[in-house]
Amino acid sequence: MNTMSGKVKELIDFIVKEKISNPNAKKGDLSSACCEALSLEKKRSVFFSDHLAVRFSESSGASFSNVVLSLSALKKFDHLPFIVVVVRPKSTEFLIANSTFLKKISHSSKQLRVDNVKGSFLGHDIIREFHGFENKPENFASLFDHHLATPWDENLSRLVEATSNIVPTRKRFEPTPEQMKAILKSPEFSYTVSVSEEFLQVKLELDQLVQTHAEEILQLAKIDNVNVRGNRIEQLLTGGDNRHEIDDMNRQLSSGIELLIEVKTKLLDKSKSSNPKAYNIDKMLEKLSSGYTAFVFLFIGMDIENSIVTSSTISIFDESIIAGTKIQGHWSGRNSRGTTQLTGETMGYIFSESFQETIDVGNSTKFLRGLMESSN
Repeated sequence: MNTMSGKVKELIDFIVKEKISNPNAKKGDLSSACCEALSLEKKRSVFFSDHLAVRFSESSGASFSNVVLSLSALKKFDHLPFIVVVVRPKSTEFLIANSTFLKKISHSSKQLRVDNVKGSFLGHDIIREFHGFENKPENFASLFDHHLATPWDENLSRLVEATSNIVPTRKRFEPTPEQMKAILKSPEFSYTVSVSEEFLQVKLELDQLVQTHAEEILQLAKIDNVNVRGNRIEQLLTGGDNRHEIDDMNRQLSSGIELLIEVKTKLLDKSKSSNPKAYNIDKMLEKLSSGYTAFVFLFIGMDIENSIVTSSTISIFDESIIAGTKIQGHWSGRNSRGTTQLTGETMGYIFSESFQETIDVGNSTKFLRGLMESSN
């Protein structure tokens, strides 16, 4: 259990015990007790620490339709597990309510736009199930991993769309027949690139880049928030701000091929799992449609205890990567094929001694057809 998950559990356990010892405790009683016992700070109606944020609310019955928080206030804490505690006369309910887990913005949201964050969410705007996980404490760690895989901007666009029925400015990528042909040939093209001398030289260069910064990477690996940790390591390797594009780095090969490189990090500790976002499907297909693009992941594994940093550059069409790539389509908004996510098991396997990159052109082509057919 990582520090963040441990702190959330500590909070929940404390509140449950307080409610048992004082069944008549109101939200003010519980929030004051938590603030004192767990050293929480307060900013308006939100209590927070370096590891979590919590909002206390009350409901006299089974339903929960109270105003919880403004979307602009949530943005400040969206990098932390945002827990809503619903205090009822005889019980308490716990919900995780980060932006990924909101259906829409129901209150004072008339002027909500991506460039004008307005409105508040109500209790019934918080979803109760996400990707098969019920919104309850035993699933909070897995749910928060899902949340960290989706940038704030994507969640905001989805909420604007769901709230205002605004047609998104970015359209679903619809390839021409020529572009479709290029996309379907990309696995074969990627295989040819992956065995070329020039690509092998780029892989060596990336490995050397990672090792040059190994000590700094090990320090950054101690950051508990997986999203912040990954962003800092990306900035270290690229020498600048996060690009927020489909790739973090790119290399132009002498043959005119553009090599897109996406950085993914993994703590090599089996007790720490994550399911990072892989890529936006429409953006990836659009890039591949040029016919001269190859897309790879630069995986960086970090063993803090043994002070080891390792790296591996692998095609998105590797058999293990494809097997561990899950489409997260139904939560991405209309006019989008959605995003993909890598399973924690896959991230662990690629650093094992038995791993060897394998590109099956036929299976990769079938995988691409599945991506193109995915929709909401």
